Amino acid sequence: MLTGETMRRTISAALLTLGLAATFTVPAVGTASAAGTSAPAPHLSHRIDRHASGDSNWGGYAVTGGTYRTVTGDWTVPALDCSATSGDISFWSGLDGWSSSSVEQIGLDAVCTRKGAVQYNPWVEMYPANSIYFTETVKAGDTMTSSVTTNGSGSFTLTLADPTRGWTKTYTKTLASAPLSSAEVIVEAIGSAGIPACPDFHQVQFSDVTANGQAFASAGTVNTTNLERGGVLLTQDGALSGTSFPVSWLHA
Repeated sequence: MLTGETMRRTISAALLTLGLAATFTVPAVGTASAAGTSAPAPHLSHRIDRHASGDSNWGGYAVTGGTYRTVTGDWTVPALDCSATSGDISFWSGLDGWSSSSVEQIGLDAVCTRKGAVQYNPWVEMYPANSIYFTETVKAGDTMTSSVTTNGSGSFTLTLADPTRGWTKTYTKTLASAPLSSAEVIVEAIGSAGIPACPDFHQVQFSDVTANGQAFASAGTVNTTNLERGGVLLTQDGALSGTSFPVSWLHA
C-alpha cells in the first residue's frame, strides 16, 4: 500500500513555504552552463496514490526489507505518441515512498502538451518539498542516468545526467527524518485527479537498476506495481532480470 504523496509545483513555493535550501553542482567539463539551471514547474498535482479499488499511479519495481542508502537507474527516453492521447508520464529513481510519507527522487517528465506536441522536463524532488525543474534539453532517444545517495545521517545527493546531450545536474539536501525503507525505479502517471491520462510512451527500458550497490533483483523483497485505473492496466512491467526491466504502455 503506497501512502506517500508528492506535489511538484515551483521552486519558489518550495523554498519560501518550506524553508528548504538546495545547491546544484555542475561539473566543468561537458555539462550544462550555470545559467538557466532551474525553472518553474508545470502547474500539476503530483502524488503517489494506490488504492484497493484497483487504482495505482506507479508502475515499475521497488525493493523493501532493508535500509536503503543508494539507488541507481538508467533509461532511454521514449518517444511519446501524442496523436491520440494526452497527459504526463514520469520516469524516475528514488528512495522511500513505498510505505512512507517522504520521497527523495529525481527524474524526467514526458508531457503531451497538446495534440502531437511533446515536452521533456527534468526535475528533482525531496517530498514534502515541491519539485525543482531544470531547463536542460532532453529529447527522445537520449540516455538518462540517475542516482540518489545518502550517507545515512540525513545528507542526500541526487544526480540526473543526459550523456547524449553532455549535461549533469547534482542536487544536495539534508533530510534527517527519511526512513530509508525502500528504493524504487518508477514510471508515474501525473495529474490532478484520480489516475490521470497515461500518454502512449510505447515502452521504456530501464538498466543499471541497483540498490545499495546490488542488482535490484537481489537487493531485498522485490515489489512490482503497474499503472492501473479501475482495475484496467495502463502499463505492464516486464520481468526484472538482475539490473534491468522494461515497462510497456497498454492503455491511456
